[in-house]
Amino acid sequence: MLQSIQVVIPFKAREGKSRLSAILNAEERRIFAVAMLKDVMSAASGQGKRTILSDSDLIPEEMGIDADVLKSEMELNDALNSLILEQSELGWPSDILIVMADLALLRDKEIREILRCPGDVVLCPGRGGGTNMILIRSPKFRTCYRGLSFPRHIAYAQQAELSFSVFESFRGGCDIDEPQDLAEVLLHNDGQAKMALEMMGFYLSQSGRSIPERRTLQGDQIKKS
Repeated sequence: MLQSIQVVIPFKAREGKSRLSAILNAEERRIFAVAMLKDVMSAASGQGKRTILSDSDLIPEEMGIDADVLKSEMELNDALNSLILEQSELGWPSDILIVMADLALLRDKEIREILRCPGDVVLCPGRGGGTNMILIRSPKFRTCYRGLSFPRHIAYAQQAELSFSVFESFRGGCDIDEPQDLAEVLLHNDGQAKMALEMMGFYLSQSGRSIPERRTLQGDQIKKS
């Protein structure tokens, strides 16, 4: 019998996506972050219990999301490792799949594929040396996020004598952080994140530029001069 899965999605509700501040104001960033979270939640639907790990009180029903919310003001690694320790003390009732909330291109296909990978730990690298998803099957593992976390996660697994594998995925590896990343959402997302950007006036230039252009919308939609 397959081990049950708890999908944990860290979500920074306060002042998130600051690197998009050059083209999105604070309210737009909030709307876009929630839209990406909804897409990630949709991709993980049907794979087990879904938990949003947040730095703020969230009301999932108001966001149109069906999930548990675990509020923690601890630093990300402390919060995740505390959860791992708690599951260990409970006898490890389910494996843990950590999925970053800004993986707007993710589909259920990628979730199913990473769950089929072998190892005590399965790592999905992001661009620039980060780690976008981690499947944890052993309570001996601890997360090492921040900066070049992918090689640190490999080193930790080796030091803990845990078997690990790497899940290479374009969609799983494409986190949305910088203004130019929005082009990937417009090209490859067909959910809430793309809809949010289009409502804000983003579109892809026919000239082939990779950075989305901007247009001013009318009426009660978001405007940008």
